[in-house]
Amino acid sequence: MALALTAYEDGLCGDCAGHYSVTHGDENVGRWEGAESICHRCEAGESFRDSNKETYPGRKISLVEVDGF
Repeated sequence: MALALTAYEDGLCGDCAGHYSVTHGDENVGRWEGAESICHRCEAGESFRDSNKETYPGRKISLVEVDGF
């Protein structure tokens, strides 16, 4: 099982993590297009960091799900 996972991971693009079989080669030209989305969890973390600029060694930022979801 570990050998199969290693073989699969070895076939992934280092930039987009797509498998070479569907991301490289002439047969895949035009197969993909760009799309944009927002991860609202990342948005909350980035917003918190932007408004709390003070840093110090060992500081960790945790994201906590809001009640009601």
